[in-house]
Amino acid sequence: MKIGTTSFGFRYAYLDPAKAPTLSEMIRQAQAVGIERLQICENTRPLEVSRQEWQEAQHCAADLGVELQLGCKTLSPAAAERYIQLAQELSFQQLRIVMEDPDHREHATRETVVRLLEATVPKIQSAGMRLAIENHFDISSTLLVEVASPYPANFVGFCVDTANSLRSFEPTSEVLRLLGERAYCYHLKDYRVVGSMISFSVVGAPLGEGDLDLDSCLKTIFARLPAPPLFVETWTPSENNRDKDVALDAKWVRRSAQNLRARLEKFTK
Repeated sequence: MKIGTTSFGFRYAYLDPAKAPTLSEMIRQAQAVGIERLQICENTRPLEVSRQEWQEAQHCAADLGVELQLGCKTLSPAAAERYIQLAQELSFQQLRIVMEDPDHREHATRETVVRLLEATVPKIQSAGMRLAIENHFDISSTLLVEVASPYPANFVGFCVDTANSLRSFEPTSEVLRLLGERAYCYHLKDYRVVGSMISFSVVGAPLGEGDLDLDSCLKTIFARLPAPPLFVETWTPSENNRDKDVALDAKWVRRSAQNLRARLEKFTK
């Protein structure tokens, strides 16, 4: 089965727009480390990418057998509409969305999330697409279930991230339980908890090498879907050196993909 990653697997390469690689270069790098599905997200500034570069990226992906998807982060209905239009132009069937204002002018609340869905879902339905809402920090999984429930499950579902809700003290098992019925895809992100109950932090780890109970997660996921769309994603530490950071990103994605493929043998026989 295909193993995916997101463009956040190459986050340090895109921090400086002047030094950022083209989408085609990222696709080739992803394919070289064993990735066959790539979710191109907001860190690559996809709305600013020229149509020619998008066309080149799609041709590159087709040649290498890499499936492309699109992701965004916004609380703005107008911005979400621009992403939907881009996804339509690219013939993508799904848009991943993180409900957060990238400029931090608004907070994700029940009111702002409901407003966004009320404006966005009709456009998603009209486009014949699916909206995959990613669990993320300030919005509880319980609230996500509540705001998604009025909409048909074939148009509005979830992108389930195994680490994004830790800041809300939601265990991964609970996130999978709450969001699993409408899960369209999964971001498998590993981590380590460092410190004590009095003072602790959460840091990233290659998938299968941290505190995430990966086997338990996969067991839960495969109990619902025989071939779930799985994406490895990483929180790679910075050494304050772009070349080293970019190289470490690639190394962690490769190790994460290799570790996941090895674990999948017991679930896909």
